[in-house]
This record gives sequence, structure tokens and C-alpha cells, in this order.
Amino acid sequence: MRTSSTNRYDGIQVLRLVAALLVVVTHATLYTTERLNPGLGVWRFGAIGVDIFFVISGFVMMASTRSLVGMPNGWKYFAMRRITRIVPIYWIATTVKLLTLLAIPAAVLHATLSSKVLMSYFFLPTRNVDGNVEPLLGVGWTLLFEMAFYTIFAISLLVRANTLTFCGIVLSALAVGNIFRGNSWPPALVYLDAQVLYFLAGMMIAAYVMRGHQARYLVGLAYVAGLAAFIHIVNAVRHGTFSVWLDLLRHPAVVALVLAVVVAEPLLSGHLPRVLTFGGDASYSLYLFHPLCAPIVPTALAVLGLTNATVSVVLCVVAVAVVASFIYRFVERPITRQLHKRLPYVRTPKPRMEILMSSVRAEADGLDDPHGQVTKPGAAR
Repeated sequence: MRTSSTNRYDGIQVLRLVAALLVVVTHATLYTTERLNPGLGVWRFGAIGVDIFFVISGFVMMASTRSLVGMPNGWKYFAMRRITRIVPIYWIATTVKLLTLLAIPAAVLHATLSSKVLMSYFFLPTRNVDGNVEPLLGVGWTLLFEMAFYTIFAISLLVRANTLTFCGIVLSALAVGNIFRGNSWPPALVYLDAQVLYFLAGMMIAAYVMRGHQARYLVGLAYVAGLAAFIHIVNAVRHGTFSVWLDLLRHPAVVALVLAVVVAEPLLSGHLPRVLTFGGDASYSLYLFHPLCAPIVPTALAVLGLTNATVSVVLCVVAVAVVASFIYRFVERPITRQLHKRLPYVRTPKPRMEILMSSVRAEADGLDDPHGQVTKPGAAR
């Protein structure tokens, strides 16, 4: 089901790009409304891109760690890979935001310089100037969820538990905690949230496609959807609000979309334009850096006296796509590759049996060599 050349799901890569662009468009309407044309209003539907990201994250963690399950130090490899993938570029983006705040305070909205800045670098929940639980780089709030999920996943590998069962129990408990949480403690507002069920849904999808399309994993998806609906309905009744879309349909719709893309991989693999899969590769840079460059567009248009909101939104999307592509190509990817080369617990070691068989094959090749030379195990011939 994965591509043979890159050993990845091309459909999921493109879906990453779609999810990132949904968020970018939503924020582009926000920046344009705040800085150029107040009559536009914010297109909020694009926030669903975050939901898609969370499902994809659960899927990828489950699908990409099969070799680590039951392996000594498997949790270390998982943790180090996640750290090298997530932290460096996030720290760079956060530092750019910090320097902008120091140099041009008036250019930054919804953020102020405070002693809580350091907490942003270490994914610790704290409130911003607007009272929202967000780090200095606002979009980094999603990484608070991601890092919590990675921690739970790593613990499951550490104790060598059934990963799906362990994470399912913990994530379900955290989601149910949403019913009982207060509104004063930032960590509770992050970790006790029904959104964590998206990670579990993604893991269920991975299990379904990796383990022979067993019906029990579809039952698991139904359980996750039912639990999410229950939590949303309880909260809706408590607060006197109810939305069919938000409380009943949104979760299963997002999960069904990701499931459909994964199942359709045999039809998609090798047929998607490279520019789209590259966009998926660059989606993390796109997500992190668009709040840093997109606001420049409506600000510049306002100076020029051009108030067309549609033009502003389109130019925002184009500008951040170009900038993110360069950042991915010349910053994110080189840094990640260098860290993978230099840091321990990144590249999975070969199993002992594979090393032994390589040695046997090498010796056999040596016996057939007319010069009688035996190639060392692992050496290039």
C-alpha cells in the first residue's frame, strides 16, 4: 500500500499539505481582517486542518514504529526521532518570533514579552496576553498536544506494553477528564481534551490497514467516535449550546477522510504530482512559519492603499507557500539530516540475525570470488 520508492504514503503526504493550507487560509482571513479589511471576517472552517493533522500523527506513529515494538531501547529511538523532527525547526520559528517582538513590537499581535517565554521552548502550557493557552508562537499550541501524545507513546514502548491498548486507555481517560476539568489550570486545558482522541483514531486506522483489515479496528474507530460524541454532548448540555457539526459530525468526518485516503493509497501511489508530495514534506515548515510571514501581506497592501480582501488572502497563501518551500529545502531538511547522522538512537540498528546473515552471505560471495577475497560484513564490494 505504500510507495515502493519512498516507503511512505503519498496520499497522506498530500493530505498533510491540504491540512496545512486549510489552517493557512483561516489565518490569512484573520490577518486580512485585523490589518486590512475588517469587513472580511474570519473563515473558521479551516481549523479542521488541525484535526486532520492529529489523526495523521496517530496513524504515522503507529505505522512507522513497528520495528521498535519490543526492541530494547526502542523508546529511545522513538523519542530521539520525534525530537529531531519537531524541536529544531520549532525553536527556530519561536526565536524568529521572539526577535521580531524585541525589534518591532508593534508588528506582533496577540503576544508580549514575559518570563513565560522559556516555557514556550519546552512545550509547557501557559497563557498568552489574550488569556489563551498558547506558546509565544501561537500555532505551537498543537505541539503541546503532539508532545504529550509522543510521551504516552514512548512510555508504551518503554514498558513494552501493547501500544494500541496502552495509548487507547490513557488517551480515553484524558478525553473523559475533559468533562471534569476546570478552566484555571493551563495543563488541564491542554491535556484533558477530547481532541486527543484524534490520535487514537489515527492509530486505529494504522492497525486496520497493517493487520489485514480486521473488523475489530473499525469497531475501535466506532468506539472512538462514540466517546468523542458523548463528551461533546455532555459539555454542550452543560453549557447550553449544541452544534450538530461540532458535536456529532466533525470527528467522524475527519477520521473517515483520513481512512479513505489511506485505503485509496494503491490508486494514489505514483500518480500524484511531485509538487504536491513536496508540499506535504514542507507542511511542517508551512505550518510553523506562516504566522511569521503572512501578516506582512495585508500590512503591505494597506500601505499601498489596496484593500481587496480576496487578493490579500490569495497572496498570503502564495507567499507562505514559497517561503516555506525554501525553509524546508535549505533549513529544515539539512538540519534534520545532520542531526540524524550525529545523534545516537536515531537510525535503527540491524537485528542480530540480519547482521549474521549478511556475514554469511559475504563469506559465500568470497568463496565464489575468483581472487579468493572475502568481503567484510557490511562493506561495499
